[in-house]
Amino acid sequence: MGGASAVAASSRQPAADDGIRPRRLAIVLSPPGSRSACRVEAPERVLRAWAMLNVADDELCRALITPGAAARLGRQLQAITGELERSLSPALADELRRLTCPEPTAPSTPGEVRVAYASLRGWAGGLVAGMLDQLQVADAQARGRLPVPSRP
Repeated sequence: MGGASAVAASSRQPAADDGIRPRRLAIVLSPPGSRSACRVEAPERVLRAWAMLNVADDELCRALITPGAAARLGRQLQAITGELERSLSPALADELRRLTCPEPTAPSTPGEVRVAYASLRGWAGGLVAGMLDQLQVADAQARGRLPVPSRP
C-alpha cells in the first residue's frame, strides 16, 4: 500500500439539528512515486469493521470453535470482507481479495477461521494506520506546519 500523499476531507460535522447536511469523507492513499491513488470511500465503515475484527480475533484466540461455529464465523468473515470491499477503491479492494482471501470459499476449520480473521485484522489495521497517518499530514498542512506537496 505504501505511503499516503493526499486527502479529500469533509468540512465541519453538523450539530444534531442545525440543518447542515453532513459531507462524506474520503481518504486518498497513494504509494510514493506512483500515479495511482487508492481511495477509502467510507472510512467510518472501515474503522467499524476493524474494531469488530479486533474484538472477534481476541475472542477467537480464547474460544473453542465447533465446526458449526466455524461455518458461521466464516460467513461473518465474508460479510465483513464484503463491507470493506464496498468501502474501498477498486485497487484497494483487489489488494484485499488478493492478500486476505486467496480462496473463494469460506474457511471451514477452526484453524482456518483463526488465520482468516487474523489476516483480515492485520490488513485492515495497516489500512487504518495509513488513514490515520494521512489525516495527521492533512491536519498539519491545514495548520501551516507542513508544505502542501505539488503534483506534476
